[in-house]
Amino acid sequence: MVFILVAAALIAVADHFALRWTESTVATRIEQRYPGSHATVTVSSPPYLLRLAAFGTVENIRAHVVDVPDGRLRLDTVDVTARNVKIDRGQLLHGRARLDSLSSATITARVGLAEVLRAYGYGDLAGLGSLASGVQGTLRTEGDAVQITLGPLSFSFTHTSLIPCVGSAEIDAGEVVLSCTTHTVPPALQAAGGTLLPSE
Repeated sequence: MVFILVAAALIAVADHFALRWTESTVATRIEQRYPGSHATVTVSSPPYLLRLAAFGTVENIRAHVVDVPDGRLRLDTVDVTARNVKIDRGQLLHGRARLDSLSSATITARVGLAEVLRAYGYGDLAGLGSLASGVQGTLRTEGDAVQITLGPLSFSFTHTSLIPCVGSAEIDAGEVVLSCTTHTVPPALQAAGGTLLPSE
């Protein structure tokens, strides 16, 4: 009985360590891609190691990133929620795993309206009074760029490794909110070298 309790405790400790290590590794990878940003990553997939070994899946990965530089803009926040992420189990024996696929990922980016106006040279705010909460934008995609029009305001946004798609745009409480749902893994969630577990 004592042996079983000790083994269970060791497994729980290992699971906790691996989970926190994964969160830290993915957060660090995002911050390396976006210098000056700060990322908080949360993995929800109990029991983490057992689920990885048995099914090769992670239930949810959530990333909250603040102060994200993006070309002319500095985004206030980017939130990514990836669900039912599939892992290549063949790499687990080497302490590494690559995110192969996911069922869906919801991405929401927020940037202050004043920041957009500054970045795109809208010095004269006359005529922009219609940019109130609830204004919906129209989108036109050209390659990796999306032309976003919100009333009299028009600017372009380029897809990134953290925000690989834009499905909608709207004004909300003085911010431009960009959101989308994708079925491919955002590259920024990939840890360096595909590592999701401590190396040997």
